[in-house]
Amino acid sequence: MKRLRFLLFFSIIFLGIISLLQVLPKRIVKETNTPKSTPSPVPTLSPTPTPRPLTLAEMNLLYGPCVRMPALMYHHIQGLNEAKEKNQTALTVTPEFFRNQMQYLKDKGYAVVSVDNLITFFDSGVVNPSVKAALITFDDAYEDFYRNAYPILKEFGYKAVVFVPTGLVNNPGYLSWDQINEMASSGILFANHTWSHKNVAVSQEVLEREISTADLQLFERGLNSSKVFAYPYGLDNQRAISLLEKLNYKLAFTTRYGSVQCTKQRLDLPRIRIGNSNLSNYGF
Repeated sequence: MKRLRFLLFFSIIFLGIISLLQVLPKRIVKETNTPKSTPSPVPTLSPTPTPRPLTLAEMNLLYGPCVRMPALMYHHIQGLNEAKEKNQTALTVTPEFFRNQMQYLKDKGYAVVSVDNLITFFDSGVVNPSVKAALITFDDAYEDFYRNAYPILKEFGYKAVVFVPTGLVNNPGYLSWDQINEMASSGILFANHTWSHKNVAVSQEVLEREISTADLQLFERGLNSSKVFAYPYGLDNQRAISLLEKLNYKLAFTTRYGSVQCTKQRLDLPRIRIGNSNLSNYGF
């Protein structure tokens, strides 16, 4: 009896081992052949390519008629020591550099024209192709324009546009109305830069008050007859453009970089911010 039990137990163990040996290779092969997933590499962002500037011909097709007429943009003309004391170095060109830049325009055959020349081109499409024309603009009507820039402009016989936040006139650091009247009689155009230098991303009520108040104050003094505007901080929007159209404005300048002026962008015009550097560095 004991022998029978032993044989039975041994037979069960033996059959189990045989079954295990038959199954195990299959599992090993299956597991070996199963492809293992590998972690995906961390994606890297390719740098966004800088769009190629449009040519004059391409600008003409999209927004034309167009003309290459760079508008130089200045703020302060003062010495560096004065600029450092007032924390205005980022917006300052020294009188020495400014004079050299004006001389460079003369030496390179540029005609410094008034905004009326650009308005005439937009209205009629007529431009003298043999003339390299440029505009000179100043933002904010700082008092140093009268002391330092105006004498140099007179020396060269150059015209310029000064964009005036009219509510800041007669305040410390800004032009006075007497200074403005004196320079206006010498060919300097004083144009609209809002009343208190607010950017145009304000409520419709404030926007209308800012632009219309400055428009009226300039009109009452016989200024800005050409109806020209510059957006404070260079920021424009469609509400401001619509208001300027309603007020019969002919031109409006941003701080967007560019030297080509186009008819369909006449209230969204580019300029070139000038610093203490040779004008050749700006493509002149």
